[in-house]
Parts: sequence; structure tokens; C-alpha cells
Amino acid sequence: MKKTILPLLALSLAFFIQSCKKDTASYDIPTTYNFTGADFSVSTTRLAMISALVSEIKKGNVSGTPVNAQLLKNMFSNTGSPFTNDTLNTSGLQLKDQTALADQSAIETIFDNAAAANQANATAADGTAGFLTGGTKSYLVDANGREYKEATEKALQGALIYYQITAVCLSESKVGEQVAMAERQHNWDAAFGYFGIPIDYPTNTAGTQQVGKYANDRNTLVGNATAVMNAFLKGRAAINHGDNETVTAQIQIIRENIEKGIAATTVHYINASLANVSDAPTYHHNMSEGYYLVNSLKYNPVKKISDTQIQTLLSYFGSSFYATNLADLQSAKDLLSSIYGLDAVKDQL
Repeated sequence: MKKTILPLLALSLAFFIQSCKKDTASYDIPTTYNFTGADFSVSTTRLAMISALVSEIKKGNVSGTPVNAQLLKNMFSNTGSPFTNDTLNTSGLQLKDQTALADQSAIETIFDNAAAANQANATAADGTAGFLTGGTKSYLVDANGREYKEATEKALQGALIYYQITAVCLSESKVGEQVAMAERQHNWDAAFGYFGIPIDYPTNTAGTQQVGKYANDRNTLVGNATAVMNAFLKGRAAINHGDNETVTAQIQIIRENIEKGIAATTVHYINASLANVSDAPTYHHNMSEGYYLVNSLKYNPVKKISDTQIQTLLSYFGSSFYATNLADLQSAKDLLSSIYGLDAVKDQL
């Protein structure tokens, strides 16, 4: 009798487990991020703060428009009502405490250095920080020819936005199956908000910003932004239905495709640099975009690129943009393309 009952119990248990798996996979995936109770306003408020801060330091690209380092620091920490938009001032939020700890003081040092270079009002040259101008273009660069505005913007995109999405909001401690559902939903929504795309992307591409804008710019050739959007939708629905296996899979897709979008955008700016060698302001601007984007790749805790490869890429840009070897720059493009499978599109990016 026991020999008969035990196989029946095992068969029943297997059927029950299989039925549960089928049930959790039978839910609908929406086409827009319009989930009941979804709230990512904290993330979008911080994106607005980043845009305001970057706009402020960008003003210093023009000689005669001063850079106020203390104002930039106040915007970073949201102290002393530094924003022209009072909604940001009174939000109770800041950028500094969400930035990777090791980068907080480094970003503030960028502000100090940009202000000093701006006030010195020198003409930029190899070894001299100052204004690099040509035609209607003007950029404030450091002694190595790297633009301060890009150093700031890419630092915030990497050490705050990319870091928060990949290392914080989508971490096991924030969205793992042991976390209460409401908290999982909240953290998932926060990650989506940081990505900076509309809730009906890619049908609507208006208003993409920061990391999301760069992802959208590459989407036609790489498909990265659509992959991220679909994963955010599928992952949020999976959380709602307790489908933990699917949640884990979507986290991987999001991390991989945001990283791939950053890499593809770096290739884009390398191409632009190579095409504008004779136009110094444009060349240095594009080089700055690429250089600081490479540096931002380090914040993904499960990144495809290695730390050694990141350092190799940075070395290809050279210690000074005035002396960058163009063959090395091509090598940077080829290495990125090889790592991220972009060979078929690297010349079109």
C-alpha cells in the first residue's frame, strides 16, 4: 500500500508545482509603464536637478559668464535654495547622497577646478586650462583638453543614474524575492524613473533625457532602449504576480542593454572625434563625451567589460587630448565594438 501511495503523492506534488508555474506565467504584459500605484517622481525630480546643474556649469563655457563653484555644490546637495525652480528646492531630495560615495568629493572638485579655469579666462592649450573656441563654439576645458561640462554630466550619469539603476535599485536587497512586494514595486519604479524615458516608449520618444536619451539615440541600430523598456514592463508585471524567475531575467536584460547603449554611444563619439580632428572645439567636445562615458561603465556591478579593459580604453584616449594618437583612438573603437558585439554597426554609430 505504501509503495502505491508514495508515487501518487509525488505525481500530485509535481502537478501542483507545474500548475503554479503555469499560473504565474499567464499574466499580461502591458505596453506602457502605467501600473497601478507606480510612482517614480523621486527619480524624475533628481533628473531635473541634474539637468539644472549641468545647464549651470555649461554657462561657464562662454568667457565672461562666471562659474560659481559654491552654487554648483549647493545644487549638488540641495542646500540654500540653489535652484530657480522652487519645487526642486523644497523637494527634500538631493543628488549628492545618491551618488556613489567614492565620487562625491571628486565631483565637487570638478566644480572648483571649472570655476578656477573660468575665472582665469585663459586661452586653452596643452597644459593650460581655459577656453577652447572656434567659430560660434566655445568650451571650457582643463589642462588636458577635457571639457568640464562633460566631466560633470557624465559623472552624474555614471556615478548616480547608472549606479542607482544597476547597483542599487535593482539589487537583490531592493527587488529580491525576500523583499515585501510594495517595496519591490517602489524600487523597480525608481529604476525605471532614473532611465529617463516616457511611459509609452518607444511609441513616444519625446522627453527622453540623460542615460535614456543616449539609449534612444542608439536604439535604431542597436535596439538597446527598446530591450530595456520591454524588460522594465515585463519585470514590473512579474513582481506583481510573484514571478521571481522572470524578475531576475529582466534585471539582467536591463543591466546588459543600458551598458551596451553607453558603449555604443562611446563609439558614436569616437567616430565624431575622428571626423573632426581639424576642428579643435568639436574634436575636444566629442573626445570628452567619449572619455567620460568610458569611465562611467565601471558602475554596473555585473558589467560585461572588465576594469582592466576600461583602463585600457581610457589610456587609448591619452593623458592629453592634444596629443592623442588617432590610431589608438581607432583601437578604442575596435575594442569597444568587439566587447559589445557592435562590429556590424560601429561605422554607422
